[in-house]
Parts: sequence; C-alpha cells; structure tokens
Amino acid sequence: MAPRLITRRLVVHPAGARPRCLRRFAIQSRLTTTTNRSRPILPFLFVPRSSPNSVRRYTSERKRWWKHEAKLVVRYTLTLWGVVVCVLTIFFAFNEEALEREFPTPHEWHYLTRKFLRDANNFKDPKNGQINWARALELSRGVVIRLEDPAIDGQDVVKLSDVVDPQLEVPGEFIACDISAKSEEWRRGYFEAIMLAAKAAEHVDGWLRDTTRNIVTPPEFVIGPSNPHPTPIPPGNPSAPREEDCETAYPSADNWYTKILATKGLTSRQKVQACLEFASFMEFKNNSEAAESLYKLALAEATSSLDPKKLPYDPRTFVLKERAEPPSLNLLDALTATANHIARKGDVASALPIYLSILKARRSLSDDPPRAAAPKRKTESFTGQILKFFAPPEYPPPPPDGTQPPWRSPSERCQEAALNLYIGEILYATGSKDDGLAWTRDGVDLAEEQLRSPKLSQDTTREAKTTCRNCLSTGLGNWSIMVSRLAKEEKEKKASGSPSSMFSFWSGSSQDSESRWEAEEVVIQERVKRTRELLEDVQAPKPGIVSFFKV
Repeated sequence: MAPRLITRRLVVHPAGARPRCLRRFAIQSRLTTTTNRSRPILPFLFVPRSSPNSVRRYTSERKRWWKHEAKLVVRYTLTLWGVVVCVLTIFFAFNEEALEREFPTPHEWHYLTRKFLRDANNFKDPKNGQINWARALELSRGVVIRLEDPAIDGQDVVKLSDVVDPQLEVPGEFIACDISAKSEEWRRGYFEAIMLAAKAAEHVDGWLRDTTRNIVTPPEFVIGPSNPHPTPIPPGNPSAPREEDCETAYPSADNWYTKILATKGLTSRQKVQACLEFASFMEFKNNSEAAESLYKLALAEATSSLDPKKLPYDPRTFVLKERAEPPSLNLLDALTATANHIARKGDVASALPIYLSILKARRSLSDDPPRAAAPKRKTESFTGQILKFFAPPEYPPPPPDGTQPPWRSPSERCQEAALNLYIGEILYATGSKDDGLAWTRDGVDLAEEQLRSPKLSQDTTREAKTTCRNCLSTGLGNWSIMVSRLAKEEKEKKASGSPSSMFSFWSGSSQDSESRWEAEEVVIQERVKRTRELLEDVQAPKPGIVSFFKV
C-alpha cells in the first residue's frame, strides 16, 4: 500500500470570522485579566520580591533624604547662631555705649585702650557695689602701658630716662614721660588712667600671688608664720595659699604717684591732686615725714605763680590772711588737707585757726558762677540731628585748672559743711560740747540742703554728690555719738547721787537736761530715716515691654 503524502491544509475562513478556539482563548484571557485587576492586593498579604533594581532605587532615595535633612540641619543651625550672634552684638554695643556715656574716654585713642579704661572704671564703681580693685589695677595699668607705646597710642610721648628695672613685668613701666605734645583730652585721659592705677594699688597693697596656681589673695587669708590665725576663705573660692608659695602680687602705689609728680605736661590742678593723694597714702603707711613733705609740695605747687613774699597765708601757722586776695581752689584744698594732717597728729589747737580761716574765706566767695563764653549754636539739618543722636557722646570739657578762686557752687558748699564738722569735732573734744554740737548741726543742715538742691543734680562731677553724702553721713554719725555720750553722762550723774541730782526735785534741771538729750536722740533717729533716700541712689525701675501687658 502506497504511503499517503502529508500536506498542510489551509483553511480559509470568511472575512470577519474567527475560529472557535481563538474565541475561547480570548474570552478566558479577558476573564483572567478582569478578575486579577478587580481583586484587591493587601499590603500585609503581598510578599515583596527583592531585585537589584529595587535595592538600588531604595539606596539612592535614602541618600537624597539624608542630604536634604543635613542641609536643613545646617541651615537652621546657622540661622539660629546668626540670630544669637546678632542679639549678643546689639547687647554688647548698647552696654559699651552706656559705659562710654558714664565713663567717657578720649576719642583719639584706639578702641581697646578706651574699652580697658571704661572697664577699669566700671570695676572701681560698679552698679552692684561689688568693687574689684585687683581687676581695676590690671586694666588701668594696661591702659598706661598702651598710651606710652609708640606703636599704639604713644606717638610723640618722650621718655625722660633710659634706666629700666629688669625685675618688673614691663621694665620701663615707671619711667616718667613728657606728654606736652599730646592734646588736652589725651593728657586728661592719661592722668585719669594713671591716678586710677595708683588708687587701685593702694587698695591691693600687700596682696600676694600664689605662684603654683596663679591666684591673687589678700594677706589675711594666707597660711604662714606671719599670719598664725588666717581668716577663713569665703565659700566657693579656692583653698587658702601657703606663704612659702606666694610672692608680692602688685607693685606699690608709690611708683605711680612718683611717676605722676615727675611727668611733664600736667596742669597745676592735676599735680596738686596727685600730691594730696600721695600724702594721704603716706599717712596710711605711717610715714609722717613723707606726708608733711608732700603737703608742703602741694602748697608750693598751688602758689607757684605767686610771689613768695606775698603769699595769702602765713607760712608758719598756715592761717589765711584776712586782707589777702581770695585764695585759689588749689590753695584751699591744700590748706584743708594740711589742717586735717595737723589735727590727726593731735595738734587740734593749731588746726582750729586754719579751719576757721578757710571757712571764712569760702563764705566770702562769690555766689554767682563765672561768665563763660556762650557756645555758638549751629543750625543743623534734620539728617544731621539724627546722625548726632546716634553719634558717640562728646568728651566733656576740661575742668578748671584750680588757679582761680572758686564760686560757691553746691560742691563748694559741701566743703563748707565738712569744715563745720571738723570745727565741731575739735570744739567737742576740747571741752566746748555745746559749741561742738552747734557746729555739727550746722554742717548736717548744710549738707542736707545741698543734697536736696536741684543745682547739685545738674553738676557734672560725681565728686560733688559723693562729698555731700559723705559729709551728711559723717555728720549724722558724729551728732549721734555726741548726744549719746551726753545722755550717758547725765544718767551716770543721776545714778551716783551728785549734788545736782539731790535738788533735782526742786530745780528740775537734771531731769530737763536728761529729757533734752533723750529727745535729741529721737530727733537724730528721725533725721536718719528722712535722709536715707539722699544717701543712696534709689531709682525707679525703668518701664519695659512687660509693663505694657500689666493692668
């Protein structure tokens, strides 16, 4: 049987017709697709499949997220610190402006020199009352060194000697200079800085430095043979140093005072002030001979422009002549300090005539201030006024040089009150107790009157108000002590049964005198309460932002 030939049969379907099998497959595919799309796929039922593409995509997205977060952190950190720096800068600028207005400095100095002097004055006279003389000395000492350095602020300053002390931190620190070529503001600021250094050195005289820890300590806290009973260290401070580990911390104030007296270019008033301060320090060091020499030097400086044969005072008794011309301010201050020195030595009989002559001379001074040349008023534009408001304050004008007689300003009247107290003390100590009390009352009344005067608040000098406050507090203290002693003496006489107390029932003199002193003690207590506001700088709190939200 012959084999069949296998051939492919082609089935031709009519146009538009599809085979049954293809139709069945298309229907099944459509059903399957529809079923899969409509069926929900829950996340917790879905099993992810890892693939290289998904891992790579996850890693790149993570990196972009970290970069974005890092940029945000850097941006916010820089913004925050920028705001903090701006706030601190504004606060620092306002603080420096306030210090400049309170303690003005010459504008021609460098910024650091001016800042050091402002900070030194702030440590000397802080608002919180915590004086730091050691820090004030360090800063003012640095100001003087910078002012004498030709590379900083010491151009045209000439050293008067080439001899240096190699044992000092700055070998040529105490060499006197010639500052005549500098401006008046520069010289006045230089004198202020060097006088502040000398005054601060007085208060830290004898302080020791612990070389092992670089700590400066007053001598009463140091443990050693020279101080067998040391004062306990206040809590919160380092432990007390040992004497074998200590050395002298600061030079003596004599160095600065001697340098001031040898400096060329200072006014007569400045030299007299330096002499009197130096003499007072010598008295504190129990060097009476040096103090007397310095008081004589102050008197010679105060009368340097006068003929030695026509001095307004007696060179032997230091009493002012009645028919002489009105004494100058320098001479009045020098004679008052000399009389104080004589009285402290115990020679009250010689000091009393000097006080009386000075008081008489002060009361004969003019009550009207000297006529000064009126400053020319310049018309400024509105823009200039705004710029002037934000400009730094002007350096104050120079004070009087002390060569002319002063007028009876509130500060000079406070000096009169102080003289009344001196005279009252001497009279009370010499037996004239009623006269001493009368002079003391007059001094207290005059000091209180000046403190309540509106003219004193307009005075630009701080020393005026300080002098009146010291005079008032000292006068109230002296008055209280005098009256309490008199009341105690009357009680002792009454208790001892003296003849005056035996007939007190008929005369009543003892009871009247005793009640008088007791009543005066009550008066003094009331006076102290009334004047307490004058002895302290009590100011009302300034309104702030919180005050707007208070009812």
